Amino acid sequence: MKNYRGVISVLFILLLAISGALAYWQLYWGLGAAGLSLLCMLYVFLRLRHVNVKQERLMNRVAAENRDAARRIINDVSVPALIMQDSGRVLWRNKAMAELFMGKNIQAVLPNFLTGTALAQQLNHHGATYQVMQMPLQRPSAKTRLVFQYWLDRTEAVHYQRLYTEQMPYCMLIYVDNFEELSGDTQIASTAVLAQAERLVAELCARLGGIYRRIATGKYFCAIAAKQLEELEAEKFTVLQEARKIETGSGGFLSLSIAVGVANQLSDSEEAARSAMELALGRGGDQAVVKAGADYRFYGGKRQLDSNRSRVRARQFARALHQLFENGGDVFIMGHKYSDMDCIGAALGIAACAMHVGKRVSIILDGPNPTISDALEHMEREGLSRRLLKTPEQAASLLRGNSVLVVVDTQRANTTVAPEFIGRSKHIAIIDHHRRSADFIEGATLYYTESRASSASEMVTEVMQYFDETLRPTAFTCSALLAGITVDTKQFAFNTGGRTFEAAGYLRRNGADLATVKLMFQYDLDGYLACGEVVRRAYVRDSGIAVSDCGEVADTKILAARAADALLDIRGVKAAFVLGYESNAVAISGRSYGGINVQIILERLGGGGHLNMAGAQMRGQNIAEAKLALLKSIEEYEESGEER
Repeated sequence: MKNYRGVISVLFILLLAISGALAYWQLYWGLGAAGLSLLCMLYVFLRLRHVNVKQERLMNRVAAENRDAARRIINDVSVPALIMQDSGRVLWRNKAMAELFMGKNIQAVLPNFLTGTALAQQLNHHGATYQVMQMPLQRPSAKTRLVFQYWLDRTEAVHYQRLYTEQMPYCMLIYVDNFEELSGDTQIASTAVLAQAERLVAELCARLGGIYRRIATGKYFCAIAAKQLEELEAEKFTVLQEARKIETGSGGFLSLSIAVGVANQLSDSEEAARSAMELALGRGGDQAVVKAGADYRFYGGKRQLDSNRSRVRARQFARALHQLFENGGDVFIMGHKYSDMDCIGAALGIAACAMHVGKRVSIILDGPNPTISDALEHMEREGLSRRLLKTPEQAASLLRGNSVLVVVDTQRANTTVAPEFIGRSKHIAIIDHHRRSADFIEGATLYYTESRASSASEMVTEVMQYFDETLRPTAFTCSALLAGITVDTKQFAFNTGGRTFEAAGYLRRNGADLATVKLMFQYDLDGYLACGEVVRRAYVRDSGIAVSDCGEVADTKILAARAADALLDIRGVKAAFVLGYESNAVAISGRSYGGINVQIILERLGGGGHLNMAGAQMRGQNIAEAKLALLKSIEEYEESGEER
C-alpha cells in the first residue's frame, strides 16, 4: 500500500506540473486541469482508504476466528513459554513451562537476566540446558510492559558440542633442545639418552591416550585430544621436570621444548605448533608453549641453559648479512627506545660491517640519555655523529624500498625507536640476545636470536669475525662493543661463557681501550647519592626479593637499573626490582643472581629479558599502582614454587 501511495504522489506532482505549464499559455485551461487533477487524486486516496479499512476488518475477523486455536497451540506446544512483567513476575505459562518452573518470579532461576530487553541466555536447569529467548509484547495501552519468554532445549546439541571440543585433535611437537651440547661431551652416551627421552615421550602419549612418531633425531610429533591438553596445562607440563632427571653422564641435564597448536583444523594446529616451537627455542628452550590463535601460554623456562653454542649460526648469518648488504641499498640500524651501551655497541659493529661493503649507514636514535652520553660525546669529537646518527624523522625521508633495516638488541616492534619502519622495510635483519616474546617481529629476512648469548654486542662481535677477513673495526667501535658486553654481564659476573671472553679477547686485540670502557660507566655525584637513597628505601621479602622505587621523579629509568644492580650487592638479596619513570610509563628493572627468574615475573607485566636481568614498562599507571601489580606478580611466582 505504501508503494501505491508513493506512485500516486509522483503522478499527482506530475499532473500539477502539467497544469502549471498549461496555465502559462492559457490561464483558464491550466486552472481547469489543476482542479480536475485535485478531484481525481482525492477520489483515489478515498478509494485506497476504503480498501485499507476493509482489509483491516478482514484481518481482524480472521484473527478473532483463530485466536482460540492459537491459544491452544501455544499452551500445548512442547516448547516452554511464559509471559511476565518487567520485574520478572510470571503472569502466564504454558503446560511445558509448568512442568519445569512453577515459581512466581523468573529471576529465581535467571537472576542476571535483563527482562526488559530482547536477549538470549543459556541456562542449566534440572539437568538440561536451555537457550532462553525473550521479546517484549507490544501493548501501548498497558502501564506495565510485558515480556514473552520461551526456552529452547539445547541439551543434546551442547552434549555433542562438548564431545567435539574435548576430542578435537591437537598437534604437539617435542624436541630435545640441548642434545647438540650434550652430545659434544665425550662422557655422554647419546644413544642411551635419546632412548630414555623417547621412552618419556612414549609414556606421556600413552598416559594421555595420544600417539607419537619420531620425525628426526631427538624430535617427535604427537597428536593428543583437547581434553588431554587441559590435563597437561593443569599439571604445568611436569614432563619438563621428568626430563631433567634423566642421567646424561656429563653433569648436565636433558632439556625438552614442547609446543602445542590449538586450532579447529589439524593442518592449522600443526602450523600453530611449529610457530610455538620456534618461539620456545627462541626463548632458550626447556619450556612448553601453547599457541591458541594469537594467544600464547608459557610453562617452564625457569632455567638458563648452558652457554655452549655452535658457531655455525654466527657464520651462516654473517655470510647472509654480507650478501644482503651487497644486494640492498642504504643500511639503517636501530635498537630499542632509550638505548644503552649494548644497543649502541651492537649498532656501531653492524655499521662497521655495512661501511666495509661501501654502504651509506644511518643509526637511528630517539635522543641522548645518561647511559650513552659518553659514547655520543666521543662520536661527536670524531665527527661520527653527523655522518651516522639520525633521528626517526630524518631517517624516514631517506628510507627506500631497497633499503636494509637491521634491528639490534630487541625483537619486539613496539619497543624499537621507530616501529613504523618495520612495516615500510622489505629487508629486515634481527640480532638479539633476549628470550623471544610472543610479539616478536615476524617476516624478517634474517634472524639471529640467541638467548644464551651474554649481549647483542657479543653476537655482533662474532658476526664481524666471519663477515669479512679484511674487516678491521676502529678502536672506538671495539671499545663500544666491549662496553656493551660489560654492561649486560655486569662486569663479566652474569650470563658469561667461553664465547663471551673470546669475543672480549678479539675486541682487545683490535684496540678496545679498557680506560674508555670504564669512563662510560662513571656516575656523577648526584646520581651516586640518588642511587644510595633508592637502596636505603628498599625492603626485602622473606624470599630474598628486594623491592624499591625512585619516587615521583621523572626520567629515572637509568637510576632504577643502577639501584637494582646495587641491591644485589647486599647480603641475603637474591633478586631486586626497582621502579622508576620513563617518559609516560613506569619502568621496572629486575636483577637476579639466577636462583629467582626475574624474566618470568616481569613477563606477567608485559616485559621480558633474561633469567637474571629483565625489564618492563607499564603505561597509564603511577608508581604505587605499578608496585602493587609487581608485588602481585612476585606473590604468584612465590606461590607457584618456581624458585630454583
